[in-house]
Amino acid sequence: MIQQLTLVQATRPRPALILIALFAGATWLLANISVPVESGPRWPAEGDVYAVDGWTVGPASVDTSRPGLAMITHLYTRDRTRATVVITTSPNAKAIFRAGAAVPFLGNGYQIEPAPADLVKEAGSREAFVARRGTEAWLQLSIYGERRGQFGSGVTGWALSILDAQLGRPNDYYLARVVVPFDERDRAATQASVALADTLFPRLAGYYGG
Repeated sequence: MIQQLTLVQATRPRPALILIALFAGATWLLANISVPVESGPRWPAEGDVYAVDGWTVGPASVDTSRPGLAMITHLYTRDRTRATVVITTSPNAKAIFRAGAAVPFLGNGYQIEPAPADLVKEAGSREAFVARRGTEAWLQLSIYGERRGQFGSGVTGWALSILDAQLGRPNDYYLARVVVPFDERDRAATQASVALADTLFPRLAGYYGG
């Protein structure tokens, strides 16, 4: 009996090897399947999507310098709090998913740490971290999404994008970020910024899913 159990355990695929095989297959497929593009990037231009009680929102700054990708930036103000909201969108999943949401900070010498759990509660696929460099500290809340919903940039997000490519089905992929100066002592500003993200992110899901 012991020998039989040992044989079963030896022949059972290890979870790590399964994940490696899945990611290797995903990488190969994304590299060799051309993604259908029915049009350029889309993003909400309607004021109702961006209007949030208690916040003043500035006009959009749109960067389309990279082919097939758009970056839309709004500046929000509330009392002394200033928040930057950035939507990066493309019909090409690789353009959105291949770089993590922390890359802009990591590439500029910041150290990344989890956001304090007592200030930023977990919510769905939303990610949150604090970036520090010297005396600077920033809180970023972000979420990845597409037409079917907000699934993050993990296995589910990649698997669905591969399915789109195999079926020749166009989609809109996006990364939405809310970035604000972070001060542990100013709990009200942090909570207002979290509420801003938790208001805007579902609206983006509604726009892209409509």
